[in-house]
Parts: sequence; C-alpha cells; structure tokens
Amino acid sequence: MGKSTLARRYADENPGTLALDLDALAGFIGGWRQDFFAALEMARGHGRELVVRHLRQGHDVILPQLVTVDDRDPDPAFENAALGAGATYLEVALLIDAREHRRRLRGKRPANDVEAQLQAMLEDSESDLVARIRGHLDEYLARRPHAIRLDTTGVGEDESYVLLLKALDAAQTRE
Repeated sequence: MGKSTLARRYADENPGTLALDLDALAGFIGGWRQDFFAALEMARGHGRELVVRHLRQGHDVILPQLVTVDDRDPDPAFENAALGAGATYLEVALLIDAREHRRRLRGKRPANDVEAQLQAMLEDSESDLVARIRGHLDEYLARRPHAIRLDTTGVGEDESYVLLLKALDAAQTRE
C-alpha cells in the first residue's frame, strides 16, 4: 500500500477524479526500457496538459509521484497548471521509516512492466537507490514547508486513507 494505491482508491471513491500515474504514462512512450527517465520527462509534459484539461472541466486530479534525484526540485509547472486552471494545489508526502519501507518494497506486486522494472531497480541489493531516494525526499520536503506530511509507518491501507482524507479536508478548510 502506498501512493498509487491511495490515489486509485481516492479516484474510485470520487467520480471524475483523474489518478494520473506518470510512471505508467512513461511506459506508453517508446524506448522507456532503455531510458526511463527520458520517457518520464516526456510523460511529465503530457501529464501537465492532461491536468490542465481535466481541471478546467471541473474535475479533481491526484498525481501519485515519487520524488527522486531526477525530479526532486518542485515542479512549478504542475502547481502552475492547477492554479492557472483555477484549482487548489495541495501536496501530500507519505512518509515511512526505512525498515518498513524496505519490507513493503519486498512485498509489492508490480501491476505492469513499468512497475516491475522500477521495483527491480529498488530491490537491487547492490544499489543504494532506496537510501538516495529517502535522502532526496528529505531535501525536497525541507524546501516545501506547506506540503502535508503523513507518517504511515505501521499503518494499514484503510487507516492511511482515513489520514489522507482528514488531511485533505483540513487543508481545504484552511483555504
């Protein structure tokens, strides 16, 4: 259970909501297996266009995206797209301790080829990718004081979803 699971659940329970998974979108771009990050950059551009169109039609968008070395700086284009479409932009970071993070990664079952390739990269015992990603997320969040932080360590899917809904309600009440 993680960001994509919660995003899909939110979309399922909120008709018209677009759960836009940029990793999956990158998998539709030829050559993604050879250079995933180039395909992801193209997907980000297409994603911004989808976001604007969907928001202008009066629907919500939820964008489950892992922040990594390749995109750790805030992407003002997504925030600007939301604001330009007259929508509210909220950013939620799901946090988890390192031990449980590794346990969840080992238990994850990829839903498609893109997820399988990404998971293989994350599970590679010779790689420090998970540690680097965790460090980059910490750096990113240090620059994003308004991002909502939800610690899901030791918390199941249902409770994580309730935490997400409460955080979204609280943030929208403040707006």
